[in-house]
Amino acid sequence: MKIVEDMPSGGRIEPPETDAFFDMLPPELFAAVCRGVDADMHPMALVSGELMVLRQTDACAGLLQEGAFYSLESVLQPSVCDSVRRSIQSRTEHTIAVMLAGQPWQMRIVPTDGGALLVFLRELSHQAGVSMAAARLRESASHLLLQADGLALGGMEEDACVLRREALRILRQANHAQMLSGAPEPMQWELCSTGELLHLAADQLARRGVKVSVQVSEEVSLRADRGLQLSALMTLVSNSLRYGGEKVRIALRADRLEDGDGVVFCVDDSGAGLSDEALMHMNNTWRRPDAEPGGWGLGIPYARRIAELHGGVLVFVHLPDGGCGARLSLPLHPEDGLLGTETDYRMGLASGVSSADIELSDALEADAYRLL
Repeated sequence: MKIVEDMPSGGRIEPPETDAFFDMLPPELFAAVCRGVDADMHPMALVSGELMVLRQTDACAGLLQEGAFYSLESVLQPSVCDSVRRSIQSRTEHTIAVMLAGQPWQMRIVPTDGGALLVFLRELSHQAGVSMAAARLRESASHLLLQADGLALGGMEEDACVLRREALRILRQANHAQMLSGAPEPMQWELCSTGELLHLAADQLARRGVKVSVQVSEEVSLRADRGLQLSALMTLVSNSLRYGGEKVRIALRADRLEDGDGVVFCVDDSGAGLSDEALMHMNNTWRRPDAEPGGWGLGIPYARRIAELHGGVLVFVHLPDGGCGARLSLPLHPEDGLLGTETDYRMGLASGVSSADIELSDALEADAYRLL
């Protein structure tokens, strides 16, 4: 069945048939797109590197209210279009939050040769069960932290460190699982400066014996959730500590994007770097049925999800002198539609616990968690 729409000029537009859209997709791309969705009922579009919509499903024509060849820039916010461009350039799949017809959607960007495939998914509804389970885990972690303090006061500091780190690991898994399951709380938007965020991150890391260098080429203010941004940066630092080796050096940097409308936070390390295969699969390995504990976990998808909720993207690059570089690019002022997106996620921090304490719990030895 075709959707036929009237144009303002009185002409008529017939979008391509759904079958024609799917016939041109290679099997591996079709399989990636249809992961858990009813494909023929889903809004999807193929776009060129110049963001021209080349083909689309009927459902997409109805959602975007465009029936034929047109520019993505005519229907989506500038920051969303920028995210599509960055995803195409980095050849990295992303999912970002968008508002369409007053409703929240998730837009998956799957890079193709010279363009991208866009898949529009309805925002996941609030999952009360996941939120309740996460709350129980946080409650258990808080009790364990109190027990650890009691052990330390009784002279059993080594046992207290082990218990304290395990409690923080529980908090970390609860936060990651709730964020990635789509069961969040409202984000706390405020005006932050790049220098403030990086120096605050460095101070938190120093409390646990992790030294990083900080460089801010230009002080820039952006609208963001401070707690979530810090948590994302700490996740990336933790990743460098886990895979970079004992003597890894870590540098934090913030630069303004070339277009002037965004900022990129860089987390660079001097480690062995990541293979091309690891860079390709690090975001989705945790979804595989055969995923093993200790393999690629929830950390990178968690940091990427935080970027997406801010209308940004997270990519990884090989550094010229070796090592791995994380690039978290964010718009300075996310579109108004995104600011209203309900994301019921809120990091549960126990008293005296920082985002660095939580995110580094999977990378540091227990001795790092002595009471300060």
